[in-house]
Amino acid sequence: MHGADSAMPPEPGPSEQDAAPGLLAGIDEAGLGPVLGPLVVAGVALSGPTGGDPWRLLRRKVARTGNDPRKVRVADSKKVHSGPHGFQRLERTVLAFWSAMHGSIPPHLGALLRQCDADLDALRRCPWYEALDLPLPQANDRDQLELFAHLLGREMKQNSVELLHLAIRPMDVAEFNASIATTGNKSDTHFAVYSDVITSILEALPGNAHVVADRCGGRIHYLPALRRRLAPHRIELVAEQARASSYTVHTGAHRVRITFAERGEERSFPTALASCAAKYVRELMMVALNSWFADRLPGLQRTAGYYVDGNRFLQDVAQLIESPGFPVDRLVRCR
Repeated sequence: MHGADSAMPPEPGPSEQDAAPGLLAGIDEAGLGPVLGPLVVAGVALSGPTGGDPWRLLRRKVARTGNDPRKVRVADSKKVHSGPHGFQRLERTVLAFWSAMHGSIPPHLGALLRQCDADLDALRRCPWYEALDLPLPQANDRDQLELFAHLLGREMKQNSVELLHLAIRPMDVAEFNASIATTGNKSDTHFAVYSDVITSILEALPGNAHVVADRCGGRIHYLPALRRRLAPHRIELVAEQARASSYTVHTGAHRVRITFAERGEERSFPTALASCAAKYVRELMMVALNSWFADRLPGLQRTAGYYVDGNRFLQDVAQLIESPGFPVDRLVRCR
């Protein structure tokens, strides 16, 4: 299986001996820039035929472009989520693959996060995440979605494509701010969450593989951070270039090539699916946040949490968050 197109520089790509037949993974994030809401990093691991492209193998049920209602779209989450029905499309993509993997759609947000081993106790320290009982799906019919997921699962089986692992790691504002206080910068905080998902992916992979991670900001050099975060695994530099940086991780039993690439979600199917999963979970957590505040301030306009609108939202809820004892440090990012 391969997931990177010809636009990927050849030097960082896995050689035949470095990437085991059929194992490919991807990592991406959502919510690095906002002032409100979580940073979410997701990882996806797939197995499939050697040299196979998941977009081509699953083309009867999966589209890379367009909005065919007979298919789910796997692409950069910003493209999937665009337009008036973007959230519905995004949800359909993520929950269809989730159900194909797990056999059913989780009943609510808390169940989804629990199955991803998220720290629910830490999240529930935020009043707006206390319940995490947001029902799923939010914008699709459950029966229709589970029927489609069954058909998708059958298509995956017929083409020997298997979703091995889906990791979702939300970092809420309190944890984000605490990490900034410790590390002193946003880049290290970002990579700390990335490395949690990399570790989860490494543990799930049954053999040599290639992981394509979307580049962390403008960062090119990852070797010191990888060695620090993935110890005691041995890490070797393959190449560091303007468009992609690649490393080999020796886990003992396996060798895994990790490539941090610009626009990785455009080049790798699991990276695109990870992009969608991260965005979907962030959107759900923002629904929970908006609902909590709207219950207390009827008529409040919701926010996506980004800088301009996030600050508008903070002005709109000022009477609430300025009250004694309100946990502002759990709501607003320090940078």
